Amino acid sequence: MKLPNLSDFPFAPRRWPFSYGWVIAFVSMVGSVMSAPGQTMGVSVFTEHLCAALRVDRLDLSAAYMYGTIASSLVLPFAGRLLDRFGARIVVVCSTLGLGATLIYLSRSDVIADALRRAMGTRLDAVGPVLVVMTVGFFLVRFWGQGVLTMVSKAMLGKWFHVRRGFVMGITGALASAIFSISPAFFAWLIGSGGDWRGAWMSLALIVGIGMTALGGLFFRDNPEECGLRMDGAREDVSMGEGADTSTAPLEKDFTLREACRTYAFWIFNVALMLPALIMTAMTFHIVDFGRLSAISEREVYALFPSMALYSILINVMGGRISDGMRIRYLLWAMLAGLMLGSAGLLQLHSPVGRAMFSVGYGVSGGLFNLISGVVWPRFYGRAHLGVITGVHTSIVVFGSAIGPWLFAFAKSSTGGGYEHAVVGGIIVSSICLFVALDVENPQRVLRRETPSSD
Repeated sequence: MKLPNLSDFPFAPRRWPFSYGWVIAFVSMVGSVMSAPGQTMGVSVFTEHLCAALRVDRLDLSAAYMYGTIASSLVLPFAGRLLDRFGARIVVVCSTLGLGATLIYLSRSDVIADALRRAMGTRLDAVGPVLVVMTVGFFLVRFWGQGVLTMVSKAMLGKWFHVRRGFVMGITGALASAIFSISPAFFAWLIGSGGDWRGAWMSLALIVGIGMTALGGLFFRDNPEECGLRMDGAREDVSMGEGADTSTAPLEKDFTLREACRTYAFWIFNVALMLPALIMTAMTFHIVDFGRLSAISEREVYALFPSMALYSILINVMGGRISDGMRIRYLLWAMLAGLMLGSAGLLQLHSPVGRAMFSVGYGVSGGLFNLISGVVWPRFYGRAHLGVITGVHTSIVVFGSAIGPWLFAFAKSSTGGGYEHAVVGGIIVSSICLFVALDVENPQRVLRRETPSSD
């Protein structure tokens, strides 16, 4: 079924007095920010409240989080195909309505779990009904929030910019990081001002379900061509220097998903980008417990996030400015090095030096993760099948974020101590990935080298 082109409703983007791409950049950034309730840093604020209200321990809640997030990762490639078929506007409306409804569900999760316990005839502290209720809730919040809403915002932005893609994604990523850094404190304030965690989730449901749905429905557009425009708002082609490996170099071809999966770069970048999701998600999910084990108060723990975000913002801006003129594998190396530095700092969180390593390392890694994950896929594989390729990438990243909190909780539970074994394991795997990524190349560059020049 082919949908009618509604790009001129309720207004025509080509009639704006400036390039509509800048509107797309702004609403894409807002869309990414609105995914915060579905991100781990958003869920982590509610972790202690959920454990108390549901009468379960941290390992059980981590298991439900893992099951729900893995389930969402398996469905995300299908969402990517829907993005290619129906466009960013329809998909963003569906995702924000879905996220809003899910937050309402989560605000009543303890009531639903108790009702299920009674219906099953189990004790009021039985874990099984809670696992069912929270697995469903985490599946939906991760699918709509971290998955679809983030995917559609980044993919749309990648379709609107070509010459300045890295620069624009760096700026929008910096702004998103700045807002993300205060989101845990904002969510905690909502819990405190409203008196309980349920009211906080209801407030967020209204913000996302109504506010972002309206914004996305009005201003999202899938690509400039459907609006009678061109990428970057350019009036003429931009020539490139010979040998450049940038987003502005001409594409040799648009890869299908099957063709992309056959390239070495596809798997190296996906695995490398999964590692920050796995490690930093686990860190964020258990951050209060990390602080307790290091004799740091909850307030001191949350104070680390703004400084981490500052480095993330700086690296987003700097990386965005230089990424359009350099090979992206250099940024990948820096991301993995930052991840290892931050993880080493996590092991020494009790010391000022350890906290500095934590903030700098994870800030650099997180900033480059956002930049690379937005730039690499349209640069390496084109725009024609960007939705499904981004969907598979998002699925892999979400899978990593799914198993991270459980692996860390399991490591602590099985050793009877802290999280040291899990953190050291993450450092080892990151170093291995850095080594195998040393010679990764842009598939477009490989094609240009292998294709004979025409006479």
